[in-house]
Formats: sequence, structure tokens, C-alpha cells
Amino acid sequence: MGHLCLLWRLVRLVLVELPICLLIAALIWTIIDNLTIGADRLVVLGTTGAAAFAAILFFAHRLSRKPSDAHGSAAFATTGDIRSAGLRSRGVILGRKGGRFIRFGRPGHLLTFAPTRSGKGVGVVIPNLLDHPGSVVVTDIKGENYRITARHRGTLGPVHAFAPFDPGIESASYNAVDFIRAGTVNDVDDARLIAEMVIAPEGHEPNHWEQEARVLVTGLLLHIALDMPPHRRNLRELRVLLMRSREKFDAVLACMGDSKHPIVQRIADGFSQKEAKERSAVVSTAQTRTAVFDSPQLAAITNHSTFRLEDLKNGVMSIFLIVPPEYATVYQPFLRLMVGLTTAAMTRNKRVPRHPVLFLLDELPTLGSMRPIEDGIGYLAGYGAHLWLFVQDLDQLQSTYRKWRSMIANCAVRQAFNVQDSDTAQLLSAMLGKRTVPVTSGGKSGRLPFLTFASTYSEHQSEIGRPLLAPSEIMLLPESCQLLFVQGCRPILAQKLRYFEERAFDQRQPTWPVPTTKLAAVPSRRAGVARP
Repeated sequence: MGHLCLLWRLVRLVLVELPICLLIAALIWTIIDNLTIGADRLVVLGTTGAAAFAAILFFAHRLSRKPSDAHGSAAFATTGDIRSAGLRSRGVILGRKGGRFIRFGRPGHLLTFAPTRSGKGVGVVIPNLLDHPGSVVVTDIKGENYRITARHRGTLGPVHAFAPFDPGIESASYNAVDFIRAGTVNDVDDARLIAEMVIAPEGHEPNHWEQEARVLVTGLLLHIALDMPPHRRNLRELRVLLMRSREKFDAVLACMGDSKHPIVQRIADGFSQKEAKERSAVVSTAQTRTAVFDSPQLAAITNHSTFRLEDLKNGVMSIFLIVPPEYATVYQPFLRLMVGLTTAAMTRNKRVPRHPVLFLLDELPTLGSMRPIEDGIGYLAGYGAHLWLFVQDLDQLQSTYRKWRSMIANCAVRQAFNVQDSDTAQLLSAMLGKRTVPVTSGGKSGRLPFLTFASTYSEHQSEIGRPLLAPSEIMLLPESCQLLFVQGCRPILAQKLRYFEERAFDQRQPTWPVPTTKLAAVPSRRAGVARP
């Protein structure tokens, strides 16, 4: 709007006021030319010259006046700004501006605000799976990302797809008990992490029963890893132990009390001392949260391991976690577990890979609050991992993570498109900042009000701060547009991608499957915002 106002002022000066001034000068000159008295003619000529000179100074001043930034200097990045910020050469693909990809290749994490069916897959996830040369971990609810990119990912290294409900995919397997470094100083922390992922909190923090259930599961996992024969060292055995009768479970506690591991003994003794009512509530909580491991399909892919998570940093590996949408809520503990263990594996292996391990975590809040994610944003970049978190809106993030402000602040890239809720739009508008806009007020009197210089005219100019984009304007951005906030660069109004229209990916998948996400035609202009 500010650019339009400035353009209108310029048009008014050139097409209205300047011609009127010239017309008046011509009339005066005609009068001068008809005067017979030399002195009068000289006076009028001098007056006319002074008026013309004043008009020239007036126009020069108005045209050369620089805009103020007293109330803010927010502006969208130009192609030069993008190039200067190093967003052209390498890294993950964010979008397009000026006919070229916008990339981010520095250490740091990414956060995307985008509702369902807004083009996250075709515009963000799939382009980066086809482009990223390093390892990836993907939560792929529909399995669409795997089907489109698996062939190309297979040319880079092994592809492991967890797809217990898709008979057309040979599913990988991973036994979480193998993650426990049994007999070392790390085994308690490893078992505690698994328990934390399996027993998800209902809110931001676990309640008393959830905390006690985690302690019990930690002890049982250590008991399984240390004292059970190899064929029973899996999560199915955890479920078997928890579902035993009271008498048989007391026998399990007695066996744990005889363990050589002091923590196993301590957990068993502490639980045995609880009152019957509390014991029953704790066991019931653990039983409810582990019910998913009764599934034969899940048992088949968690009873042994076909790879090591630490190898994500030793070479190029691709992991796809595929669960149908109708089962996503039921199998949340499994998804939480795999995401939590893969992020933890980044710190276990100290090697920094040539290309960062890219985590593409779609619908992150559906996994519940995860400490490895919430805390990992602060340090995982230093271990060669990039977290790319996808949420539908701000409310999803707020209701799931207590430290949501810190999570947003610690992401080096914030991306948003197709925003439909006011809270997210207000946040983005505040992030864009304000610019200074001139405001003109005035009045005039005279017999010829349409002639500015032929009437008495007073004008007052002031300045106000206006958002670069108001929340309502953000919600009306074209579907082809996106907002990018990258550290060290002005906000970017960019284009979204469609992987099947990009020539750069033609050789990586000759025949594209038909995308299931419907995208609107690319408009050239909408809501007063130019196409980027």
C-alpha cells in the first residue's frame, strides 16, 4: 500500500500539478506579451520567473525526499539480499524467488506453519528428499513421500521403510531394546529414554502416575536387556510382563530384586513397598500406554533389528516411518519411540557427517510432547542434524510444548504458507515488523478547487508505523506464495515449489505419480500482494 501511495503522489505531481503550473505560466506569459508598459512587463516577468523557480524547487524537494524509518524500516528481501545472505548456493530447498531456488545450508533447524492439504509434500518434503545428499528420517503418514522418492534415495544408500500395514512394502525392523547399552554406565539413561517415549504425557508434563509408570517400565526394560535370553529381549516381552497376574507379577519383581544391576533392584524394591491401590494404578497406566505392542504387525517389526541407528551418520541412509492416517493416533507410541531414538542417536555417534542428517517431521504435535525434540533444538545442530518441524498452526505448538516460544526462536528458518487462523497470522505479522508510512492531511479553498496552485492550499504530513503485512493480508496471500524468515536476512516473500514441475528433478524420477494434494492455479496478483 505504501508503494501505491508513493506512486499516486508521483502521478499527481507529473500529470496534474505540473501541467497546471505550466498552464498558469503560459497564461501569465500571454498577459506579459500583451503589456505595453515596459516597467510593468519587467515586474511581471520577474515575478513569473521567481514563481517558476520556486515551483522547480518545490517539485525537486518532493521528488528527492527520502522515506523516513522513524516507525520502522521493515521490507521484503530483494534478490540481492537473498544472494548476500548466502541463500543460493547449497543446502535444503525452501522455495523460489527470481527464478532460482532459495536454499539454507547453515547449521540450524527449521519450522513450518502449514495446514493440512496445503502442499507441504509437493512443495517442501518431496523436493528435499530428491535433492538432499545426506541421510533423512521422515514421518510419512500417507506413504506418498516414500513411493515417489524411494528409487532415488536408494541410489544414495540403504532405504528402511517401517510400513507394517502396507503389504506392498518390505518393512524394516528395529528392536528398541538393542538401543540399550546393557552393562555400561549408559544403560539406565537409555532405558529411561525408551520409557519416556512409550509413556507419553497427556499434557506438557507427565503426571504422577505417568512418572511412576516410566520408572517401572525403565526397570523392566533393564531387566529384559540384562537378564533375559536373546529371543525375549524385545518390547513384546515388556508387554507380556506387564500383563501378568498379580501373583506372577510379584514373582517378576522378586526376580528383579535378585538382579546384579543395582538400579533394577532399587526399582523392584521401591515398587514392592507401594500400597496395593497405588501399585494397581501405576501398572494400569503402563498397561494402557503399551497396549499398542499387542499388535502382531508391530511385533513383527520390533522384535529384531535390520540396521543400526548410529549408521545414519556413518553413511547415507533413509528411514521412512509409514503409518496410515486412521492408525496414526493408535500407533503414536511407536512413532514417538522411533523419532526419539533416532534423535538421541545423533549425540551417541560423535561423528559429524559431510551432509547433515535431515529430520522431516510432519504433524509433529500429533506425537505429543517430546523432550528429545524440545531440548534437541538447542544442541542437535552441533551434532550434524537438522530438524525440520511441521505444525498446522500456532495453537498446535502451544498446546503441545511448554517451551514453544523458545522452539520458535531457536529455529534458524521459519516458513509459513496458506495460513488460515488469526493467531498464527498475528505472530507472523509481528515477525515481519513495521514500516514507516507517510500520511498527508490538508485543506484548500478558492473558486477553482481542482487547481491546487490556483487556490489557497495547506498540507500537513506525518508518519505512522504500519505492519509490512497485516494479519488479514497474510491470510489472503495467494496459495502459490509463502513467507520465509531466515536468520541474517530480511523476510522473503517467495514462491512455493511443485516438484513435478521442476526440471532439476526430471532425471531423478522419470514418471511422476499423480499427487493427491490439489493445488490451485498460480495467480499473478491477489489481495494487493504481487506475485514473488
